[in-house]
Amino acid sequence: MPQTTTDNTQPASPAWQNWSQNLFYQGDNYYYTPRTRAELQVVVTTAAAHNKQLRVSGQRHSQTPLVASSETPASGVVIVDLSCYADLGSNGDQRIQLGDDGKSVTVNTGVREDELDAFLTQNKLMLETVTAGGFFSLGGMTAVDVHGATVQAPIFAETVTGFAIMGPDGIVNTIDANTPKVGAWSPLQFARVSLGALGVVTAVTISVLPRPFANCLTSGINDYVWENAANFGAGLAALLASKSRVETFFNPYALTCTNNFTAAWWNVESGSGAAPTPEPAADACQLAKKNEFGAPYLPYAEKIAEDAAIYAQSFDAPIVGTAAAAMITSTAISVIKGEVKKAAQKNSDLWLNEAARVIFMSYFIELPDLGAESLSTVWGALKSISDKVNKSSNFHIAAPMEFRFIKGGDTAMAGTYTSNADAYFVNLDLIAFVAVHEDNSGLDYPTKLLNFFAEVESEWVALGGWPHNGKMYGFYDPATGPGTGTQPFNPAFLKQLRSRRTERVQAFDGYRQSRDPAGMFLNAYVGRLVGD
Repeated sequence: MPQTTTDNTQPASPAWQNWSQNLFYQGDNYYYTPRTRAELQVVVTTAAAHNKQLRVSGQRHSQTPLVASSETPASGVVIVDLSCYADLGSNGDQRIQLGDDGKSVTVNTGVREDELDAFLTQNKLMLETVTAGGFFSLGGMTAVDVHGATVQAPIFAETVTGFAIMGPDGIVNTIDANTPKVGAWSPLQFARVSLGALGVVTAVTISVLPRPFANCLTSGINDYVWENAANFGAGLAALLASKSRVETFFNPYALTCTNNFTAAWWNVESGSGAAPTPEPAADACQLAKKNEFGAPYLPYAEKIAEDAAIYAQSFDAPIVGTAAAAMITSTAISVIKGEVKKAAQKNSDLWLNEAARVIFMSYFIELPDLGAESLSTVWGALKSISDKVNKSSNFHIAAPMEFRFIKGGDTAMAGTYTSNADAYFVNLDLIAFVAVHEDNSGLDYPTKLLNFFAEVESEWVALGGWPHNGKMYGFYDPATGPGTGTQPFNPAFLKQLRSRRTERVQAFDGYRQSRDPAGMFLNAYVGRLVGD
């Protein structure tokens, strides 16, 4: 949390953990919450002078060890929290600033998406693509390959046109389309999804859309019965062609001839009538003072619901082995419907306001188009999981699968990188509940869960899939195969991942080294990703 002293260049020593609680850290005098550029410069240059590693902590939703973990040294490390940071405007005390062209907004990276959404709504604007929950920081959303549900838009980071980044010397430089190329690469391709390795990103400039009326954004949520590849492809193709934004949920336990898919959708339209009304938004700085980060956990009986889901996931009994997981999954879909409908009444697509503590495995799989053959590939991936979880002795997911379609892009470290400008990607999300170790040392992964995730992951990799940089992956050693699952981020898996994208990883790392020769902004995990 922010320091209690008035000198924000002095450190604190809180116990740090991420939202999913798979990552914990306790260091000595390591945590800083600068409020001004001058304060941040002191923190950064002092850390550089003492050869300390520096990472930035946002709303703590990343499940990859981008910030800290149990392997982070207790000393020699600086973590910077930008929840209260401001350096925009003529006096350097603003956190959000409209562009002169009316088509962009510059925002400090500690600001949350819901706060930005309220600001844009007030100014009759909106984002090109959004996440379902507004509780992510803009810094986190652009440091990894966060995406929305806009079918014709890329990942969120590719809607960013400029990055202000402070280097080890405390100087802030801007990377945008005018920054000179490095060989065949534009530095924007590295600044987007930088994994925090290029420096402290203090602000981002984001392209936005006009929204003069509240009903410029309309929405709905519908159930569907798609029981084979043909009607799945036909139904989904029609939905994707007629809606601007689509977020689809799959219930693998649905009985024959009952609804097995639920799709939330939004359309961006010209609109008319009343102007949009902003919803009150939480202030990241005020929340940080209370040590509150990310999505609020479910307010009632969170632990009871979590324990029930964990039990259901491994329940093994003939015929009724999937009953508990199926009931929880159906309940979750009902809750989602209610939340989407409540958001629709406010003409909003920020429908997720609270969440159960879960882990995600999330993959991007490239599709040449959204035609029948491509959608058949998606059907096959979903059907494979359905077949697995419906066997009584197997692991049973206790939540719907979620998937979205987005455009490919050219960001070097993103899971949506492609050389085909016409390509799309489907993003598949697999969710699980995992208990926290009693000593708060991380998560207590059941063997059945690890083996299931490893098996599914190997299928997604075989489809050419790439892991989301903010979610869990790497549940097996490629040399031995997925037969025996491991804890996430298996070093051998990371090595293979690096080899699969050697050219772009080398280009990214070369640029990183040119900005940070001493490796001040590199931690052990990112080092394994880039080969250092």
